[in-house]
Amino acid sequence: MPDLRKKLKDKLKTVINRLSGEYSAVAPETIEPYERPGKPVDDAEVKVLRANLNRPKNRGES
Repeated sequence: MPDLRKKLKDKLKTVINRLSGEYSAVAPETIEPYERPGKPVDDAEVKVLRANLNRPKNRGES
């Protein structure tokens, strides 16, 4: 029984050490914005489409 307890304690310690900020990397000094690949699209060129869904009108009646 003591072996199981020691194993559980050791496992819990390793998980806590991994999740703690002690071993994490330092935050960078400068913030780099995320760049999306491709070219940006102007709002004037964008067309909005609307789909028409043909759903049955009288669903409850048979």
